[in-house]
Amino acid sequence: MTRTQDQLDAEKGRQAGEVLNNPSFVEAMAQLKAQVNLQWRESSIRDAEGQKLLLQMARVTDEFENILIRMLQGGIAAQRKIDLNKMRDEPAARKFFRKVTG
Repeated sequence: MTRTQDQLDAEKGRQAGEVLNNPSFVEAMAQLKAQVNLQWRESSIRDAEGQKLLLQMARVTDEFENILIRMLQGGIAAQRKIDLNKMRDEPAARKFFRKVTG
């Protein structure tokens, strides 16, 4: 059976959620952000190039996390679409029975 793009997006979203909720990942990201922040605060005011590199590192770190968040959100939307399409494809008799017994 060929998987649809919605199914692939839903799976990516589930995987991204697993990463974002993984305690080791959460701790590693927190440590990375704290380290960049500490290095920035301790850098010399005269070290403009070093500060620029640290700012870039902070932005890359944030963007990496945001990519995973967008993948998670896209997966949630794709799963909702899949679920909605399943409900729409439900036979009329089954829909009626579900409403009566539900």
